[in-house]
Amino acid sequence: MPSFDQNLLFVGGIQILILLLAISVHEAAHAWTALRQGDATAAELGRVTLNPLRHLDPVGSLLLPLLLVFAGGPVFGWARPTPVDARKLRDPRRDLLRVTAAGPLSNLLLSAAAAAVLAVVVRLLGPEAREVAYLSLLRDIEAASALPHFPLMFTLVQVAFLNGFLAVFNLIPIPPLDGGQILLQILPPDWARRVAAVRPFGFMIVLALAMLNVLSLLVLPIYVALSLIINL
Repeated sequence: MPSFDQNLLFVGGIQILILLLAISVHEAAHAWTALRQGDATAAELGRVTLNPLRHLDPVGSLLLPLLLVFAGGPVFGWARPTPVDARKLRDPRRDLLRVTAAGPLSNLLLSAAAAAVLAVVVRLLGPEAREVAYLSLLRDIEAASALPHFPLMFTLVQVAFLNGFLAVFNLIPIPPLDGGQILLQILPPDWARRVAAVRPFGFMIVLALAMLNVLSLLVLPIYVALSLIINL
């Protein structure tokens, strides 16, 4: 376990703040899109906001991220699901797809925006910024923190990386993840019923995939894309 020093405090704090931003953007996008399509359920509960207090899940938003910080691993987590009443949507089948897809899409857009800013900043600040960005991506915090521009580059890399990962992760076609919900909406009814039966075991399946290192395959394209952007 890493020692509790200034770098750990900074890195852990930044990662948790970015996670809270990412999950707030994700859930607010669900709520805002539902409101646009006629369902004000989440809006009436104050969920169309980037205020993380409206979206916090005690385990997924606080306990798990803190444990991951002290374990020295990448920070990850989730928020409370946004309530949607499909009966209030103008076209339930079409609009539910839009509401579900809005969460991952919002994270993807935020990741792309951070990556674009990262590319510009690297070009402006030169080789040292490129090196510290690359070391931050590889999570070599000891080496990265000894170089100039570390706080800025680490933050940009983490915003791009974490939001990209959340977008891809949530599109895994296993209920209750967004990808699983999309799958349920596009499959024929008998197939959808079979897939829906997996819902109570969805997070256990995802946990098993994580323990088997299958989820690392989702991280690889994000690492590759950000490496290319940093080295442009």
